[in-house]
Amino acid sequence: MINVFSKIRKKLFSNKVGSYLLYAVGEIILVMIGILLALYVNNLNEERKLKNSINANLRTIAYDMEADTLSAKNIIQFYKTNIENSNKIIKGEITKDNYTDCIACLNLVTIYQPFTIQNKGFEQLKTLTELKGTKKDSLIADITRFYSVYTPLVEKNNNRMETIVMKNFSDFEKFPWFIDLAQNKLTDEIISYFTESDDYKKRVASHRMLATINNLTITQKYKDDATELIDRIYKRINKDE
Repeated sequence: MINVFSKIRKKLFSNKVGSYLLYAVGEIILVMIGILLALYVNNLNEERKLKNSINANLRTIAYDMEADTLSAKNIIQFYKTNIENSNKIIKGEITKDNYTDCIACLNLVTIYQPFTIQNKGFEQLKTLTELKGTKKDSLIADITRFYSVYTPLVEKNNNRMETIVMKNFSDFEKFPWFIDLAQNKLTDEIISYFTESDDYKKRVASHRMLATINNLTITQKYKDDATELIDRIYKRINKDE
């Protein structure tokens, strides 16, 4: 009889221990699931925050590019006019008799319009993507390539233009009529130089070839590529919203 009670007690105890073990394992599994769910939700929140930050930077980049394309449009028109007037001088179409029809023709090699690229949004995006280690993104890659190519190219062109213009200006200072020119006094000697001299025609031809046409081509290409990127940026932002 005692043996029977002993067996029953051992069985009950065994079942009780097993229940405790099952309960403990269940609690551990629930805790692990809770942790995994919390990490998953946190990752989703972080990804959403990162996407929102990237889109905000993309919007700033689009604003920068829109401002640049407007500036580029004015610069393109400036250089197209400069080329047209340069051709008039090179072909001898401007003379002492009609120079007043193209006063700008007398100032072709001592003036230029620098093109400054706005890159605030890109610098912010670059910092963000470097810190967060974002996944490969074709749009961001193309934007990075765009600025990597055009920023030094435009800066180099601006420097070239400034060098050419300042050299011409410095050379003009050596002419005896320079003081009159500085005071906007168009004497016969000045008019003769700008309408008849081979020296001025050579300067205009050089300026047209080395500076104006090159600058016009790059500015036009920048405008076209920026316009395409602006369209892609807004499509991305509208898709994510």
